[in-house]
Amino acid sequence: MNALTWLEPLRSSVAELDPADWAALEHFDHDLQVLCPAAPQANDAGWSRWLLELRRELAARGHRAPPGPAGPVWQTLAQFLAGTRDLDLRDCTGLGHGAMVLTHATAGTARAWTRRLHAGDLVGIAASERRGGSRIREITTQARLGRGGHWRLTGEKCWVSRLTEAAAFVVFVRDPDGRISAVLVDAEHAGVEREVIEPFGLGGWGWGVLRLHDVPIDPATALLGNPGSGLEIFHEHFAGFRPLVTATALGTAAGVHGLVADELAARRDVGILPRIRDNALITLGRAHAAITANLLAALTASRLAAAGHPDAGLLARLGKAAGIDTAVQAVADLAPLIGASGFKRSHPAAKARADLTGLLYADGIHDSLYRSGGVTLLASASAGAPTQTPALAAAT
Repeated sequence: MNALTWLEPLRSSVAELDPADWAALEHFDHDLQVLCPAAPQANDAGWSRWLLELRRELAARGHRAPPGPAGPVWQTLAQFLAGTRDLDLRDCTGLGHGAMVLTHATAGTARAWTRRLHAGDLVGIAASERRGGSRIREITTQARLGRGGHWRLTGEKCWVSRLTEAAAFVVFVRDPDGRISAVLVDAEHAGVEREVIEPFGLGGWGWGVLRLHDVPIDPATALLGNPGSGLEIFHEHFAGFRPLVTATALGTAAGVHGLVADELAARRDVGILPRIRDNALITLGRAHAAITANLLAALTASRLAAAGHPDAGLLARLGKAAGIDTAVQAVADLAPLIGASGFKRSHPAAKARADLTGLLYADGIHDSLYRSGGVTLLASASAGAPTQTPALAAAT
């Protein structure tokens, strides 16, 4: 099944996109189709380098989200299309974590990074720490006041993605007054140490530990937002970022769905299979329905985040956990339908299973996302709030 075939029935559900936006998605999908066959094997040493080159090539070809309300919807669908090729293409286009810089940095810093991001540079995020995991309120990385009003950063961040490819990192720290702030740190500074760890799945981008050794920054240019606004920046960003990750994962499941459907059809057509068993047909139908439903939910979450809706963070957290759970389950159910060939290390279905398993841990273990959602829902119930606001009902 062609990747665009998944999106065609959704046209009526994405009124923000005009014919030119749909044509841009088709052009994006075409360029992926042309460029991806030249990729090295995913396990090769040159894989992450090729991914960064692909991002820069797509940027040079002008593939970016349109301005206005169409932008978040277009980017969500573009992530789905990229995911059908490989989950490691999740950063092949878009602002990614660089969105925090363009939204919250000073005007001069934002202008400089607009040029760099549109040329294909990557920004990483460094929030998690060994003691508190992704619970940002528990971070200990410290910025102390130095000469001339500069800050000097010391601390360790772990489980950082895009570790070797990012040109800079948005780092969440305790500022000199003990508040949680977000700062932009140049990845090439001498005081920045990067230790790569080999992950199980999600191996496309470098991953591991980021250590800061008395790194000087000028808060006049490197601080994002106001001092002490780190929590707000973090939550606002992930309300928009999580739906994109979800869409990419669902695209990966859709890619496996297409491979399995094509393989079963080919075996039937040449007579290897006299007929397709009912359990296989049921699995194909159930997986397609679940992937489509969760993609629609991701689109809604992207819209709410762009609009600054108060429920955006809730739907992003629950939507990511549920959407990736759906993708994991779909691939687990689909892969056995093509037999042992689907479990070869080199087979896309085997890689998809390993990569999607990694997303069960990245950006918060899913139980913690569900639990966080439950806490929010229970608090709303205790306060006597309606389970769904009129604005949310209209959006869905």
